[in-house]
Amino acid sequence: MSKRNIILVISAIILFIFLAIAIKADYLYGFESWFYDEAIEHMSDPLTFILTVITHIGGPIGITIICATIFVIPKTRNRIFIPVSLSVSIAFILNTILKAIFARERPNILRLVSETYYSFPSGHAMVNMALYFILMIYTYKLIKNKKVKILIYTFLSTLIFSIGFTRIYLGVHYAGDIIGGWLLGFAVSITVYMVMKKSTITSYLDKEEKAEI
Repeated sequence: MSKRNIILVISAIILFIFLAIAIKADYLYGFESWFYDEAIEHMSDPLTFILTVITHIGGPIGITIICATIFVIPKTRNRIFIPVSLSVSIAFILNTILKAIFARERPNILRLVSETYYSFPSGHAMVNMALYFILMIYTYKLIKNKKVKILIYTFLSTLIFSIGFTRIYLGVHYAGDIIGGWLLGFAVSITVYMVMKKSTITSYLDKEEKAEI
């Protein structure tokens, strides 16, 4: 396994631990309040509609559609469906467990969409980071055209950050929840990639793809 990747995973986990401690000690209250005020400064009905659509893209139905699309297309099914589905599944399960452990209540502010369960870390931020960052990793590994790579990176990065922003704007998460979700989703995606890289499953799929070609 790459030492660089291991360092990235460990660093993300350490940052998450420090973030969790800061949230527990209420050190981020001022920052989170300021960020929410900035996020809703230009609140309007059209903007709320757009951001609600974006947040649903990052929800369970949107994630399921993306994973199903990857499965349906033969090349993506053979190369990335297993790591993508693993990354998403692990992120979802881990997020559910951590929310129960930290039991942070959602913001007591104007909620523009209905949400239940606890707030930290954000499930949308964590699962979408796990999904889109592992897609970025495989984009780097499998696509040779630099312009295409940049377009995909830009699109996926925009999705990650815009979905996270919508959760704050819509009043269902604090900024700390989003950052925590991103850190762990990042760690999950890299870990899954490292495991898959060493897995016999990956070797088998590579052989299958070469046989088809």
